[in-house]
Amino acid sequence: MNNDKVLDRCGLFGLYGSNVSEAAKIIYYGLFSLQHRGTEASGICVHDDGQFKYKKDKGLVTEVFDKESIDRMGGHMGIGHVLRYAGQDAVENAQPIVIRYTKGHMAVALNGGLTNTEELRRDLELKGAVFQTLEAAEVVSVLISRARNQCSTIEEAIAKVMPELKGGYALLVMTPRKVIGVRDPKGIRPLVFGKKGDTYYFSSETCAFNELGIEFEREVAPGEILVAGQKGVYSLNSRQPDTKSAICAFEYIYHSRPDSVFNGVEIYKARSAMGREMAAQAPADADGVVWVPDSGLAAAEGYAAAMGLPLVDAFIKNKYFGSKLMKPDEGMFAKGINMKLSVIQSNVKGLKLAVVDDSMIQGTTAKIFVAALRHAGAKEIHLRICAPMVRYDCLYGASTPDRPMGGNQDTEEEICRSIGADSVKFLSLEGLKKACGGCDQGFCSACFDGDYPVK
Repeated sequence: MNNDKVLDRCGLFGLYGSNVSEAAKIIYYGLFSLQHRGTEASGICVHDDGQFKYKKDKGLVTEVFDKESIDRMGGHMGIGHVLRYAGQDAVENAQPIVIRYTKGHMAVALNGGLTNTEELRRDLELKGAVFQTLEAAEVVSVLISRARNQCSTIEEAIAKVMPELKGGYALLVMTPRKVIGVRDPKGIRPLVFGKKGDTYYFSSETCAFNELGIEFEREVAPGEILVAGQKGVYSLNSRQPDTKSAICAFEYIYHSRPDSVFNGVEIYKARSAMGREMAAQAPADADGVVWVPDSGLAAAEGYAAAMGLPLVDAFIKNKYFGSKLMKPDEGMFAKGINMKLSVIQSNVKGLKLAVVDDSMIQGTTAKIFVAALRHAGAKEIHLRICAPMVRYDCLYGASTPDRPMGGNQDTEEEICRSIGADSVKFLSLEGLKKACGGCDQGFCSACFDGDYPVK
């Protein structure tokens, strides 16, 4: 059931502070705040006492690190990474990637996806490079190290490499003197910058800043190379002036935590607005509005408010449905075995319900909760999905299930019959953009309409 979403692959957190002595501990807490962006592997690399110290392994942040390991690392600067969907190679592909080259040490952590990773890898292998992982971050680290031999600074080397990187990405790069944040020229993947005292911070989301008392300064601009080091903070911009931004739609819909702010819009408010747009577009004849835990809450709140209907708690989510449970397979689901959601029968029996969720990809989860509501005695079930239908794969670092519901151009009526609801409606792309503040700077909607901003 967890894979019935479009899932971002990674989260980044880093800092530079000349007076900091426990960078690893701060990064540990920052990654914990970003755990929703990656649950399979975690890693931290810091610079301490003239050397790079790092640890990375499969598992949650709290599983990979303990107090003793964090205390041993120390550090006055560092970068960290959480990874989702590393498969059987979670240990091998954990980040940051740490390399030694002619100019010294460098650590690289990447969130996103490059469309030309294999092409770049093959070219480097023909030139003698040897790779230890399957991660694009290692390819990027080799490109930067080679460019550094021809450039006077690491940031100039990064600027030299960026035109070769096709796709959507955010990077953190650390050398013995600097921590550098980089965002792709389209701004597809998020990266924000903050400050606390004389320490500078980078994060995939502002929610980490909220919890650590860090003042949010601004987003790293699309195409920007933002350097934090002994000389303070300074910026390079490798983006062409006429380049149009393409911010990932799923940051608003699902990836980001509700308390984060992205492109000037609080995520919770954007999702609530999606619900209101859905109500205007597809009102349902219902007695109440059910939200699907947990990501459907904000959209359901907006839908219920716009419809003047009560918000109904219908589901109890088992909070222990986590990474260590042997999850039921498709055959078990077919037998009605559902270990994630249970229905509060007294809240739904005999009622006509509008069930609101943030998105739907394969429809696997929808089939399960529709069947569960039917079994509990719901009279009618009208499913309202507060995002457009996903018809195409994401090429820029998000993981899309193999069989998206609309991949064969299914209609809403066909999907409705497939999942067993009384009606199914998806939010229009225009409604989504309106809910997200219009996205005047550009919007990546490739998973909905196939219009890929990076060809």
